[in-house]
Amino acid sequence: MAQADYCSTHQPDFSGKNMDGTTLHQMEELEAYTQRWIAKNQNRVSLREVITIPVVVHILWNTPADNFTDLEIEAQIDGLTADFRKRNENVSIIPPVFQPFAADVEIEFCLATVFEGTETNGIVRKETPFTGIGSLEHSDGRKRICYDDLGGSDAWDPDNYINIWVGQLNGPLGKATFPSMADSKFEDGVFIDPSAFGFFCSSTSNYFLGRTLTHEMGHFFNLHHIWGEDGCVTGDLVDDTPMQDTDYRSQCPSYPQVSCGSEDMFMNYMDYTNDNCMAMFTKGQKMRMLAALDTFPRESLKTSGGCALGNTKDITLTPDDILLFPNPASDCVHIDLDLDNDLPIRMAIFDTAGREIYANQIFVKDLRTFDISNISNGVYFIYFETNNQVASKKLIIDK
Repeated sequence: MAQADYCSTHQPDFSGKNMDGTTLHQMEELEAYTQRWIAKNQNRVSLREVITIPVVVHILWNTPADNFTDLEIEAQIDGLTADFRKRNENVSIIPPVFQPFAADVEIEFCLATVFEGTETNGIVRKETPFTGIGSLEHSDGRKRICYDDLGGSDAWDPDNYINIWVGQLNGPLGKATFPSMADSKFEDGVFIDPSAFGFFCSSTSNYFLGRTLTHEMGHFFNLHHIWGEDGCVTGDLVDDTPMQDTDYRSQCPSYPQVSCGSEDMFMNYMDYTNDNCMAMFTKGQKMRMLAALDTFPRESLKTSGGCALGNTKDITLTPDDILLFPNPASDCVHIDLDLDNDLPIRMAIFDTAGREIYANQIFVKDLRTFDISNISNGVYFIYFETNNQVASKKLIIDK
């Protein structure tokens, strides 16, 4: 992927260079509201008020490589939640100087469980005859990827769901619409190229941990690139992100890097660094996102009933709640727990001789991607224990 093709989100430029006068006025009003909201709600940054938002994932596949299994899609959405809840596995890479600013955004995402009164898994999967469908427009100006009759997939009600379209973008890895910036409410959402969607067991790609979706979801909730549009002049309009001159695309730079007279927060999700080097949102960014959720057109997402069904699961732990893939595995394995609670749980891996080769405490809603390249071929058992309940699953390692 060419370096210039990371993100094509139409980011506001308050100089008016990249938008018409009406849109500029809308963005100026949104920014004025955002700043007023932040000034009045400083206490919200530390309150435990978890918001769960339903999403629908539209898979528009032109080749089999563009398609994804339900498990892979579930893993991507769980990984998105982990990033927003500060439960990403690489949180330890945040330098000590920035750790006090790292935020649990307290926004979670669920694949929708109800649509128009009926149960759903929140996934729409369609074969499309169009290559590069995410970059194509009809003669009437509509984006093909957003409409059934144009070879794409109709948006679910944007007032109640975040629509995530996955289809070939012909260049960029992702893009998203800022609040009030979509050409049509039925084109409001997030767009991800298949090459950057999901989790992969290979580091040959810089974008194998699903963080393109994290980055674009930040735009959806009114976050700017961390370096802003004019580097050291105004930055990204967030107080606790240092001014930064440019992005660190396709890099995993060593710390520190300095520009604009301060150390750069290049490990922020709103930079362009490689997925394994992104690790944080800040408290200031959290406040902008919460402000976005308190204003049109995002506010109705907080009260959507899209997660109403199937969201009352208890802590009962069974083997069916443990999702492992791939299995057999070679380089890494993704482990996801299909439970709707927020309790800590002990995980351990044993070999067939009963020897414990790994143990850790995680949270139920965590998604974990484990490097198993140093574990020998064979049969293993992964155990989870919580509330005096134990469940296990067999894992085969075959390299």
